[in-house]
Amino acid sequence: LMMKKIMRPVLAAALFGLVMPLQAAIQQTKGDFEDKFRQLDEVLPTPNVYRNAAGEPGHEYWQQRADYDIKVTLDEKARRISASQTITYTNRSPDTLKYLWIQLDQNRFRPDSLDALSRTAPDPANYPDAGNADVLTYGTLSHRHQLADGNHGYQISKVSDARGRALPYMVVDTMMRVDLPTPLKPGARTSIALDYAFQMLNQPRVYSRGGYEHFPDDEREGGNHIFLSQWFPRMAAYTDYAGWQHFAFLGRGEFALEFGDYKVAITVPADHIVSATGELTNASRVLTAEQQQRMRQAAKADKPVFIVTPEEAKANEASGTDDTKTWVFEAQ
Repeated sequence: LMMKKIMRPVLAAALFGLVMPLQAAIQQTKGDFEDKFRQLDEVLPTPNVYRNAAGEPGHEYWQQRADYDIKVTLDEKARRISASQTITYTNRSPDTLKYLWIQLDQNRFRPDSLDALSRTAPDPANYPDAGNADVLTYGTLSHRHQLADGNHGYQISKVSDARGRALPYMVVDTMMRVDLPTPLKPGARTSIALDYAFQMLNQPRVYSRGGYEHFPDDEREGGNHIFLSQWFPRMAAYTDYAGWQHFAFLGRGEFALEFGDYKVAITVPADHIVSATGELTNASRVLTAEQQQRMRQAAKADKPVFIVTPEEAKANEASGTDDTKTWVFEAQ
């Protein structure tokens, strides 16, 4: 089970959004030629206190902050993730915010999502034997069955403030708007608590960025390798140039996220080994004394060191257990 803390420079997102307008802007009003060296003064944003003419942060540049405290549990038999998390959001902008937007990337896998409904059939030109007929490949059919067979997307059971008072919210595809009872002024912070769950995806069938891969030939039948990304609700970016980023996620590209600290407690079957972003802060509770020694050695090594050896992993896999362990990772 892994999580990724993805940080992208907000400027990159801004420049990406300029690609199409720039192409149109360099078209000439006289003649049918295209001037590749035309000055773009009237197209590029006007320099301001947040972003200067060189494209660098200005003297009043700001960026929001979002800190996460997450407790997540893996039910391997049900292939289900359940979690409770608290987001502490700090408004560093000069604006007063009446609501917050949160990304729900897992909702992309609902059968009625914009991603699912906007998919097209494979191009017959890529299948010479098909002629002009529509094409339905095994991969496409498998993908559709995987989404239809499970209750995918988030099942959200609680959205509340730090005192446990319910907050009104609205879910639109992969985005959720949470209305604040009191507007969040510049420099203030607020906390939102969420309880949620979702079914993991069979990754090879849907070509997702995360999910499980089943290995029926393992010594203990039912072995799974689990890799999760984009699995927890994340604060959408709020910027000076675009306001809230609340576009639906269609599975392509990435969105900029706010910087912040993470504390994640991951509860899994005791025979599982977990790696995740950040520093393992409770190694004494989840690793043997010898494995802890290897981890200390790895911190100073100039080549890879096995913290858990293949032999130890195989022994874990063969034994099976009903016990659980909680791995705690922190990232700043």
